[in-house]
Amino acid sequence: MFDARPEDREQIALWIKNIEIDHRPGPDGNMMEDIRVTFGKKGTTNYELHYWKSRLAKENPMLADKFGPAIEKWEKDQKIPTDGLPLEAWPAITKGQIKVCRDLGLRSVEDLVTATSSIREKIGMGANDLIGKAKAFLDNRKDSATANKVAEQEKQLEQMTKDLKEARELIDALMAKQGKAPKKPRLQEAA
Repeated sequence: MFDARPEDREQIALWIKNIEIDHRPGPDGNMMEDIRVTFGKKGTTNYELHYWKSRLAKENPMLADKFGPAIEKWEKDQKIPTDGLPLEAWPAITKGQIKVCRDLGLRSVEDLVTATSSIREKIGMGANDLIGKAKAFLDNRKDSATANKVAEQEKQLEQMTKDLKEARELIDALMAKQGKAPKKPRLQEAA
């Protein structure tokens, strides 16, 4: 069940189609530079909604909250950010499929996995197989990330054990230099 209010449903499916620097009339009548953001609706190819960045928060606060960070990131490097792995970086998709997906507002593998049934129909034949591959890829990546994290933690534990052993040897050497013997036997000696 869709839990958004009917008037908000349309905006939830929006994505940033294009961002460009353009000019518009300012308050004094002179032309001023501003950022023009074009939104598309996922699953459609001919839907466009235009906003000026300077007026977005006033005219549509929900869009400003959702897309404000992406617009600010674009200002820094002039690239529209993608949430997740870009489709171009995924080897299991063809150039033709990338074009179809981009036209429908799908920019990442994660977007592809969450595609609605109407978007799947518009992708065409092989959409379900492609989405299945995307799900399997993300699951494998998640499992791989977990395995890498465990391996990294094991390396850190091994390094900490090595550092502790060196510190123990240093303390023993300092105590021997002062003529004091350790009062308690070390765990490995006691075992």
